[in-house]
Amino acid sequence: MDLNSPEPADSEQLYGPYPVNRVVAGLEGNAALVLDPAGPYPNLRSGILMHTGEWPGWDPTMAMPNSDGCMHGHPADIEAVWRDLVDLGVKVHENPFSSVNYPYAPQGLVSVFVRRP
Repeated sequence: MDLNSPEPADSEQLYGPYPVNRVVAGLEGNAALVLDPAGPYPNLRSGILMHTGEWPGWDPTMAMPNSDGCMHGHPADIEAVWRDLVDLGVKVHENPFSSVNYPYAPQGLVSVFVRRP
């Protein structure tokens, strides 16, 4: 993963005001299929992000809404991840808005798990 500057202000409702984490390498399975320009679904996606948002009818006391393939986090959690990463020395790279021909070396790894109630 890599830390990118926030999505444009006019997209803040969908992505939140914070820098986004972008998956740029190491994908397997379905995620790799939709991001591979030479694969069966070229141009379906240009990346997978970890971000927040302010969706209609949703507030931070609720579970996260479904996504279109990204990893959603509550606003306070996404802000904390961004601040913690910067405190560790991770740079906020200028957002290229795509993982295709990504111009930076990824700065970290991501591990995703689901906590069941």
